[in-house]
Amino acid sequence: MQDIPLFVPREPSILEIEVIPNDADQTFETNLRCSRKHCRTIVSVDSDGPKTTQSVSCPNHGFLVSFPDRRSLGEFIRFSANQILAATGHDLIEDDAGSVFGDHKVQLPHSVN
Repeated sequence: MQDIPLFVPREPSILEIEVIPNDADQTFETNLRCSRKHCRTIVSVDSDGPKTTQSVSCPNHGFLVSFPDRRSLGEFIRFSANQILAATGHDLIEDDAGSVFGDHKVQLPHSVN
């Protein structure tokens, strides 16, 4: 059974998750896109660091949603991506998988700071 993410925005339908699996090296690329009025533009995530609010904005529609911190955003993305991957028969993204947000590599949850 899949865990529910720590934080789910009130209007998750304003974000669309695109998942591109790379079976050769067992990785996944995920892109967040604006889904207002079928926009599909890749969104921007602004913050002052991993433990601060993560504000998601579309260049066309402005502010869309915020997450309390980068971990919550990552869990939302993983949960949403896993729904797509499960439907297409791919392996799921594990809860302790590393990730990269833009140019920022995110430490695994079990890593020591």
